Amino acid sequence: MADVDLALLAQQNAEILEELKALRREVAELKEQSDRTLDFERRNDPRRPNNLSRR
Repeated sequence: MADVDLALLAQQNAEILEELKALRREVAELKEQSDRTLDFERRNDPRRPNNLSRR
């Protein structure tokens, strides 16, 4: 069996976890931005009634 450098693996794992956390934050920010854009587009869609309670 090949020698395994556990310290190197631990360091690489820590770096991967940090990158994953950063990507998750970025996805959350993009989702929030997308939700705001969709809300804005829905509010300004001329095909939608101004007062949604008139259904």
